[in-house]
Amino acid sequence: MIARLTPLTPLNVSLADAVGSVLAADAIAIEDVPPVAIAACDGYAVRASDVAGAARKAVTLPVTQDVVPGHAPTRLARGAAARVARGATLPFGADAVVDVPTDDASQVLVRVPVAVGDGVTGVGAYANAGDVIAPAGDVVGPGHVAAMAAAGMSNVTVTPSPRVAIVAVGSELRSRATAGNPAASPAEPVPDASTGLLAALISSVGGRVVRTVVVADDPSAVRRAIEDVVLQSDLVVTLGGMSDDWQDIVMPVLSTSYGVERYAVRLSPGHSHGVGSVGDVEGKEVLLLALPGHPMDVAAAFAGYVRDAVIALRGGSIEPPTLEVGSDWLSPFGYAQVVPVVREDHDGKAVVTPTTTSEAGTLADLARADGLALVAEDVTTVAPPQRVDVVWWAH
Repeated sequence: MIARLTPLTPLNVSLADAVGSVLAADAIAIEDVPPVAIAACDGYAVRASDVAGAARKAVTLPVTQDVVPGHAPTRLARGAAARVARGATLPFGADAVVDVPTDDASQVLVRVPVAVGDGVTGVGAYANAGDVIAPAGDVVGPGHVAAMAAAGMSNVTVTPSPRVAIVAVGSELRSRATAGNPAASPAEPVPDASTGLLAALISSVGGRVVRTVVVADDPSAVRRAIEDVVLQSDLVVTLGGMSDDWQDIVMPVLSTSYGVERYAVRLSPGHSHGVGSVGDVEGKEVLLLALPGHPMDVAAAFAGYVRDAVIALRGGSIEPPTLEVGSDWLSPFGYAQVVPVVREDHDGKAVVTPTTTSEAGTLADLARADGLALVAEDVTTVAPPQRVDVVWWAH
């Protein structure tokens, strides 16, 4: 089902709202950049022909006007100069700027000739109308915004960041919502670490977490939570209750209500996962992913497939980089292993080494890690100079 995901419907948004989203179409310059010839430096705008003999004998030109940015272009008389500020439109007739101190507003002494175009940024020097400023698939950043605004664009078509809702299930979980409400707090509370972890990971690849909900092990509460969050979501993720123990109610609810199927994913850590869909009021089917609740299992699921789902909905592509390993470790046969790692420098070469010596790992191992290494399921021994894919969360 994840493999069939397609990018969300493109939207036309303002440049400010486009930051972080993926361009759904090429951004095309509407006008030349700059649209008129402008001064590239402070100095005096002149006709190059008027100072052609300055190498033999200095030329003195009267300054007839001051030109600053934001004013309509004027006209420069022959044999005259205009004191001009950087970024100002050149007067008609001027074709060069003499780069000398602009202290004198009455005349300028030119000792060296200039060529046509010296000190000038010409029409279309940075881009011409019709040029591709940024191609489809680029993630819009501050530089894109500046370039597109300069090219006359105020809006751009993007694939919006997918809206993700997280529903953590467990009567034992203590969340921010229950912490201040003794009546709702569990008798033996367990802090909810997995929701925050997954939200941060989803945000790191361009997803937008719009809701996080913690509910008790109650079928009605689980259904109400999912039906509530799906109204504003493109992806719903549940956490916890994925075992087949008699007390776990999550899979029976998800299976009956949303057609979620449980899979024994060949992923270590965490083996039991589910996938299905839930419809919203507009009849749209929203992907529902059911993850185990342990933080290490959540991290593994993110690296294994949740990341791919978010990127597929977002559009574009984010290929994980590969890095050489800096130490040996064992990987379980037949399972894709996800290992928290740190980036280190070994003799001037960047490598990754695990933060854990056990297959399960701990929250402390995650806290020390810079990211997650993915080991292919056909690999049982990892050793230098092997390379592994790495999903970074620290840079």
